[in-house]
Amino acid sequence: MAPSLTAVHGRINDLDSHLQVPVSRWGEVFGDATARFGERFAGIALFDATDEPELTVDSVWHTKGSAAPGASTPEGRLAAMDLMGIERQLIFPQVVLAAPAWSDHPHALAVLREYNDAVLRWTAEGRGRLRPTALLNLTTIDGALAEAERVVAGGARAVFIQDGIAPGGRSPAAPEVDPLWHLLAQAGVPVTLHIGGQDGFFGSVAWPDADLLRPGSFSTGEPVGPHMLATMHLAAQNYLAAMLYGGVFDRHPDLRVGVIELGAMWIGPFVDLLEDRLQMSRRLRDGLQRRPTEVFVDQIRVTPFYWERTARQIERYGMPEVYAFSTDFPHPEGGTDPIGRMAADIALLGDAAVEAFFVGNAELLLPA
Repeated sequence: MAPSLTAVHGRINDLDSHLQVPVSRWGEVFGDATARFGERFAGIALFDATDEPELTVDSVWHTKGSAAPGASTPEGRLAAMDLMGIERQLIFPQVVLAAPAWSDHPHALAVLREYNDAVLRWTAEGRGRLRPTALLNLTTIDGALAEAERVVAGGARAVFIQDGIAPGGRSPAAPEVDPLWHLLAQAGVPVTLHIGGQDGFFGSVAWPDADLLRPGSFSTGEPVGPHMLATMHLAAQNYLAAMLYGGVFDRHPDLRVGVIELGAMWIGPFVDLLEDRLQMSRRLRDGLQRRPTEVFVDQIRVTPFYWERTARQIERYGMPEVYAFSTDFPHPEGGTDPIGRMAADIALLGDAAVEAFFVGNAELLLPA
């Protein structure tokens, strides 16, 4: 292990992983409503394998999906994290579970509550190290606020929202949404945007409907299609632009936001654009308390993909505080050596940058 990694091993903060219970156990772990939605994924290895191997350095990084060591139990996850050298971990649901919880299906609320009850159990059993994200359905603001109050009171340490829809049909910067941001800011509960939450952003499903653009299946490969690869971050950009220019971060300076598994190469150009467009609006120049760069540094964290050249982005655009490490455990997209791959890149900036990227930056979303 390189000296810079030796210094952070055991203290790494991981901003993206997944709670991945085999779908055949959804009824047992979550409840009957959730189990009904899992039936369509039965028998697909990524979602329903149960032959978990012995926990080893090789198996923890190379076994993907529901069979990965630690994918589906709090005690197993803590053991896997110990082996990986991870101290604290942000944990997301499988998107195939979040989708029904965010839908208008008659059982959507039951799925949402069943999953969030599991989140509260994992949080309680995680000894401060496991931070699963509770789901909020922002179809209605009142519904989201009520569930936010429930999960915050129950001990949740983070929430995951859809960024592809306007909350309750309103701008994220509208005064009607401020009670939600206030609650989460005062509770110290970060808001996260993650791949899968962008559904609804495009007004038409026709955009990827071409041979080279369509996704494949989970069983045949490339479930994230080329069109989504190129556009997955646009919903998050739209949401953040509304929040930032709409003064949400000024009104709620303790609100923290994570943009997870959407890559990070777009951050520098996006912030540059926001800074540039200030010149076109006297209202913004007079009304905002801080510039977009300051807001990103103070209140927003973003996770690069392991193959991205993050050091180059930092050299070009600055804001080294914004970028933070993630594994995407136990999903294939995270690769088999995310720590080594990202360290080789970030180490170009020195040991202090390695410390910040793997440990310090993520503490905004994963405070001790």
